[in-house]
Amino acid sequence: MATTTAETTAHTTTQMPEVADPSKVAPKDARELSKLFFQQLTTLEEGTPEYQYARNTLIEMNMSLVRFAAGRFRSRGPEEMEDIVQVGMI
Repeated sequence: MATTTAETTAHTTTQMPEVADPSKVAPKDARELSKLFFQQLTTLEEGTPEYQYARNTLIEMNMSLVRFAAGRFRSRGPEEMEDIVQVGMI
């Protein structure tokens, strides 16, 4: 499912797993991978392709978690729930 690739930046070499379809990662795996990707975000320069990959993969891996949490507010109406999902994605 995930392979490891090495990306070289100015002074460091970072290893991030390559996730083919982040939305299909199991929650337990997403939890562990998220820790790794958050660590990488602290070392990568914002705006680089590597930073964008880490950020986008984190978002896609955790969409189901955001939707699950937003579901607790379903009684507030569909517009409110959609707003909550959008904020959660950010």
